[in-house]
Amino acid sequence: MTALLMALAMALGDDADAALDKFKTDIKGKDAAGRAAAIDELAKTKSPKICAKLGSMLTNEVVEVRCAAAKGLGTQDDKKRAIPLLAGAVQPNVKEPPVIAAIVSALGKLGDEAGVAEINKQISNENLEVALASVEAAGEIRSASSFDPLIKAMKECEDILKPRDKKDFGGGFGNRLGGPGGNLQNFREMRERAQKLKPEIQKVLVAMTKVNCQDAQDWELWWKENRAKYKPEKPS
Repeated sequence: MTALLMALAMALGDDADAALDKFKTDIKGKDAAGRAAAIDELAKTKSPKICAKLGSMLTNEVVEVRCAAAKGLGTQDDKKRAIPLLAGAVQPNVKEPPVIAAIVSALGKLGDEAGVAEINKQISNENLEVALASVEAAGEIRSASSFDPLIKAMKECEDILKPRDKKDFGGGFGNRLGGPGGNLQNFREMRERAQKLKPEIQKVLVAMTKVNCQDAQDWELWWKENRAKYKPEKPS
């Protein structure tokens, strides 16, 4: 058995080396789209070496290439290598929402509890693309630890969507909109975000529980009663 495993490891190593050599040729002189396509092809080979190469391209590259690298890591079999590489690339890409969205999506595709902490952090991200990707990723893993951030995000959406008087744009609520007195344009953007995000959170919570609660308060009560006995069912 040991000899067989060694032979398999050597074969995989040969495949990875061949894929990496091909990748070096494929990216020469290519624009961002061409390099991203080459990464997609490289990621079809599953190997620790491929994980390392993809991880190295999560920084110091254009956004399109970083996104492709994140997506590629989300298809790798070596989750113990892929997840830390993805999670470690969040901070260097904090100013690039498309990359953060690609990272949390990849963590969701890997479907491992080890990636949930980073997904949960991003559920309330102000950027809609990141928030939506995080909610979807949470729904793919279905971890018990995702309920509190999902319900909190839903509650925030409901708060934003409440009818408002003009006086509400001062004081504490105004400060949430970027400064004293608030900003109506920011508020409109927040409402648009909430209108798109809330139904996605609802959809994921229903899929995770097979229960249909009406609002964040109902979900909070349901979770309080069912937290101890919740057992996730993986999507079929």
